[in-house]
Amino acid sequence: MEQVCPLCNGLREVEKKCPKCGEKMLDGGRIQDYYAPYSPYLDENLLSPPKVNMENSEGLCIHLLYCPNCGKDQRILVNELYI
Repeated sequence: MEQVCPLCNGLREVEKKCPKCGEKMLDGGRIQDYYAPYSPYLDENLLSPPKVNMENSEGLCIHLLYCPNCGKDQRILVNELYI
């Protein structure tokens, strides 16, 4: 079995409202993709998972959500699925 992120693989969509204005937030992708200019093209194993307030972040994918209306952004933890 392999772990995959449901957002990265189009298995699920973001259904979160902006806490500031109430508009639907959009998925900006994995937070790791913002680390460096070529991050999206590097092997995932080369990028260490970002530090989160959890002891074990394995099995989680961190996504950046943003509001197209007011510009608010936030990070969410997405549980990866086994397929």
